[in-house]
Amino acid sequence: MASPEWNGGSKTAASFGRKGATITPAAADLDPIAKGVVMLATGDITVVPADNATASTISFTGLAAGYIIPFVVRRVTACSSSCASIDA
Repeated sequence: MASPEWNGGSKTAASFGRKGATITPAAADLDPIAKGVVMLATGDITVVPADNATASTISFTGLAAGYIIPFVVRRVTACSSSCASIDA
């Protein structure tokens, strides 16, 4: 049986992630930069989008588990619960 297109197709910013990992907030960029970040539990998060200056953060508060941050994220500086990357 051949793999469906989504299983081996092109990897774009709009395609589903193929890897992921839990994130520990830090002052360093993620490697690789995450195509998305998902909240694994209810909480708050502060991120640096991929094209923002290092100190230019965006904070989200009171997020539900399963919420996906609507940015490509290069750094997570704070997270009050747990979160994970969505990678290509």
